[in-house]
Amino acid sequence: MSIILTTFTYVSLTTLWLAFGVWSSMVVGAFVFMNYAMVYRRSRVYTPEIVGELPKLKVASFVTSFNEDPNIVKSTLVSVKLATDGLGKVFLLDDSTNPEIRKELEKFCRENGIEYFHRDNRRGFKGGAINDALKKVGDEFDLVAIFDADQRPVEDFFKQVLPYFKDPKVVMVQIPQEYSETYSKISRGARYQQEPFLRVIMPGRSGTSAFSLGSGSVFRVSALKEVGYFAEFSITEDAATSILLHERGYRTVYADASLIWYGEPPEDLPSYLTQQSRWSFGYFQLFGRLLRSNLGLSVFFDYYSGFLYWLKEGPVTLMEFVAPMVFLILRVPIVKINPFLYAMLYFPYLLVTIALFSFSVRGKGEYGMKGFFYHQVVEYLSFVAITGSFISWLMRRKIPFKVTPKGVRRNSRNLRLIWMHILVTLLLVISAILGMLWFLQASSANLRYAIAINVFWALYQVPFLLGGILFALSPIEEGREYVRVDAERSG
Repeated sequence: MSIILTTFTYVSLTTLWLAFGVWSSMVVGAFVFMNYAMVYRRSRVYTPEIVGELPKLKVASFVTSFNEDPNIVKSTLVSVKLATDGLGKVFLLDDSTNPEIRKELEKFCRENGIEYFHRDNRRGFKGGAINDALKKVGDEFDLVAIFDADQRPVEDFFKQVLPYFKDPKVVMVQIPQEYSETYSKISRGARYQQEPFLRVIMPGRSGTSAFSLGSGSVFRVSALKEVGYFAEFSITEDAATSILLHERGYRTVYADASLIWYGEPPEDLPSYLTQQSRWSFGYFQLFGRLLRSNLGLSVFFDYYSGFLYWLKEGPVTLMEFVAPMVFLILRVPIVKINPFLYAMLYFPYLLVTIALFSFSVRGKGEYGMKGFFYHQVVEYLSFVAITGSFISWLMRRKIPFKVTPKGVRRNSRNLRLIWMHILVTLLLVISAILGMLWFLQASSANLRYAIAINVFWALYQVPFLLGGILFALSPIEEGREYVRVDAERSG
């Protein structure tokens, strides 16, 4: 659609790429909005199933760790052990390369009746660790639960989750992740960013296309064996494995219940960008597999919209910044279209999307206007990292698997990570000022409309970019004891 629209409206070969970027912004945004409207409609009839009698299923609870703060891992293991008590066994899958961390965690597991697994290689990263452990113990268990080192379940976690598995077609149950430890503006933004996804999108996908989030996921072991265990071709092994299960017509359930009592979000900008870069690159990796998949149309559209979301937050957002700059600073036209017609068509659509989004999250936690602002701010902060992931994917590069650092306090005033945001903000402000001066000089009504539209787009983005710069420079508040652990250290 973007190619067709560009073909009929581009002005010159010099700005052809930018015309395609402008139309891609509109088309991709429209597709993402259409999918959001569909899942919102489905989410309105979503009702969690009433907890029933526990089926007699044996559970293996896996906690995954890679060079993480041992104190955080130990606390999570205690919570998981309490939740698993009487239903199965707890395993720590520790891929740590730091010998001191390995020694401390192995000793803790030995003293507390927890099985400790360690590999000398990191084949397949997290998915590979889960597969290696499953191949050793899978025959003993009916279900496997996956917990990240910072996501701690409540004591009756399995009493609420296991009844879903009475339906033999249900092969995975996912519960909402929880970000409870928010001691910075970045961490609060990350929490607000997840609210529409966890409270609207995932409930709307329950029973059809709900996918594993990598933690708080409970799988039927027999189904994992059927698809060849966890997918190792993507660093987002959770979503990739979910696609394999959905291809076989299995049901996956999203249980929208508060079953995680403790969870750590990214606390500073480096941690947040590490997370967003990994998630986006993993989804880009899935694109080819998604096109070759045997999914139903509705399920395919849900997954494809996820790909479009990351496209929109990365390279498409970059085009949204560049377009008004080129037009207002260089006075170079980009597309041939009546600006008044454009405004009459696009701005009502923009208002409808904002209104639907705001209405859909009404009453969902503490979101509100503050949540919307924080949400937009952190998304604008990530455009450089996501664009970098997109370029790496196009060039078939492999990026190393990095866990989101936990329990790490860094210098949050890292100007190196926000220089592009500062530059873009300055150029957008300059564009708006020059555009206003040009507006006063313009004699054509159509030209005035075109200038006004571009000035609006330049100014609309400035508050979110400024907010991102301030968030990145804000210190982490005191809220708990911080332990300095380098999550990427090689020992």
